[in-house]
Amino acid sequence: MKKKFTLLIAAIVAVLVVEAQTLNNPKDANDYFIVKWDCTNDTWANSNDFEVDEAFTFAVDVTGTALEEWLKETPTNDGGTRSIAVNRWTGFGDFNGDCNRLKQIRGNIYGTTWCFTQMAGTFEISEATVPGTVTYFAMQVFGFEYTADNAGALWWQWPAGWLEVGATVDAVEGNAFTSAPYTGTKTSIEFYADDYDGFWTYTAGGYAPSCASIDYTGIDAVAVDSPVVGHEYYNLQGVKLSKQPKSGLFIEKAKKANGTSVAQKVLKTLK
Repeated sequence: MKKKFTLLIAAIVAVLVVEAQTLNNPKDANDYFIVKWDCTNDTWANSNDFEVDEAFTFAVDVTGTALEEWLKETPTNDGGTRSIAVNRWTGFGDFNGDCNRLKQIRGNIYGTTWCFTQMAGTFEISEATVPGTVTYFAMQVFGFEYTADNAGALWWQWPAGWLEVGATVDAVEGNAFTSAPYTGTKTSIEFYADDYDGFWTYTAGGYAPSCASIDYTGIDAVAVDSPVVGHEYYNLQGVKLSKQPKSGLFIEKAKKANGTSVAQKVLKTLK
């Protein structure tokens, strides 16, 4: 009897573990989902080593979930394609809702390229970009459909057997994943969805296809051996400025004669 009872407890624990996983993404040493995709090796990164102002490819794997089956069903809209979308927010605020759609990378893995500071809605960039700060992300994962002329032809799909409608994907205490501690050495220049042919048909900052080539260099980057022919200045939200600020924290982009550029974060104080 004791053996049967022990096996029953083990089975219950196993079921609970499966249900708690909810996504097929790997997890890091702290039990958070790894959501960074390694485009060079076409696999998951070893950790979420991205900072909040760095462009990286985000991905989710819905293998083994009800969303996997939903994706296989015939789309509701003629000519439609089923895909995955993700809402995400933090203790520092939320992000632009126009940049939550993902496209298939392969199999049941869906993703896109994001830069969180450039996607900021109410996200308090100044609080998240303090040296050493880790940003904790909560998220919802759901299905949607798109057509050639409608990026949201069917929205907010929660198939039976998935989480409760409106529920979040939970890894640790309500959070799904984290950023790396902030150092300010990985800042990406601004980029937009409509910079890429065949991507979504509207403008959204910090949003690009999976594994898009994003030009970024940090303050510790090695300068290209070519003369500087001009400068551009951006605020921390990635908005281009008309001239160099007299004070404060901003991004300076040095344009080289050979067509390359080097960006660095600059803190300027009034004397």
